[in-house]
Amino acid sequence: MPSCNWYDLDVNNDRSQKVRYSCTDLPIGFFSGHHTAYANSNMPAHWHEDIELFVPREGDVIYNINGNLVRVSPGQGLLINSRRIHSSYTENMQECYYNVLIFHPVLLCVSKEMEQQLVQPIITSSFDYVILEAGTPWHENILHYFSMMREKHREKTSKSSMVGLIHLIWSEMAANIQPDDKPHSECSQLTAMKEMISYIDAHYSEAITLGDIAAAGYVSKRTCGNMFERFFYMPPMKYLCAYRIRKGVELLRDTDMTISEIAYACGFSGPSYFSEMFRRDLFTTPTDYRERLRRGDKNIR
Repeated sequence: MPSCNWYDLDVNNDRSQKVRYSCTDLPIGFFSGHHTAYANSNMPAHWHEDIELFVPREGDVIYNINGNLVRVSPGQGLLINSRRIHSSYTENMQECYYNVLIFHPVLLCVSKEMEQQLVQPIITSSFDYVILEAGTPWHENILHYFSMMREKHREKTSKSSMVGLIHLIWSEMAANIQPDDKPHSECSQLTAMKEMISYIDAHYSEAITLGDIAAAGYVSKRTCGNMFERFFYMPPMKYLCAYRIRKGVELLRDTDMTISEIAYACGFSGPSYFSEMFRRDLFTTPTDYRERLRRGDKNIR
């Protein structure tokens, strides 16, 4: 199984993740990571079709899942349902070392009957996430299967045993998560949110306004602001600025473009404003950031 860093996020225009699995021929990924690998120790908002199981080994992390903030600590786990918008950060940019398992629901659909009775009722329900904790038997079982998965991944054991463990994890979910009486279609706010962040991804280099972002989601500017506060705990224009900063970090790392060229490419009015916002978010200037990259500074975020 090839090595891959979970924090190497690659997303489509709608912020859905282009998941790179660690198994070459199965939709399964098992990764290790550390949270300060993200700029400002902040994992950008994204979503994917896969079920995600996150388990911190050292340090706390705070997840935002569809607008709900949850803290996950060592000894716990976080199980996130398919297609939920999520991001995460650590307080005061403290470090968090973790393992994460992802698997696509198609892996569980060995028959039409199983898909209809055990898979679709959960992934189409209003269930967003659950904090797995010691003291709850089915939580402990899932965490135990996760530990077994980690060992098998480390030993590069047979893929069939990993698939078996995923089915055991799902059997615990199916037995203990109550699906809705009726299928839960994706709420209109979540659809609008995805449209708006997709618009920002496609047009961040342009001079876009709050009205432009709201129009992309077919909502009013006031509703747009309320939705960004709910899902991301920040106003739309602050989200846009933070997104541009992340793009600037990518260009500083991956290109030889000048600071001025990067500023304009990311939608800033000029290099001075870019540097001001960069320092506000990352506590350093773009020039210093690039220089530390070239020196191989391991503490750079």
